[in-house]
Amino acid sequence: MVKHILDEKKCRGCGKCVDICSLELWELEDTPDGKKRAYVIEGAGEICHACLCCRDACPEDAIRVEEED
Repeated sequence: MVKHILDEKKCRGCGKCVDICSLELWELEDTPDGKKRAYVIEGAGEICHACLCCRDACPEDAIRVEEED
């Protein structure tokens, strides 16, 4: 199982993580200030193959994927 950690201060809501994930584990949401922000769906850690495509696609280096015990 893996844990996805999103640095919300770095995320600009570009959606590259959403577009690249073949398992559709990422989605975009509207923020109160009218911008977009990515989030990982509930249960993603159990489904994710840890391919790191989301992390690598993020131009802001806002995503970390860590192995969980």
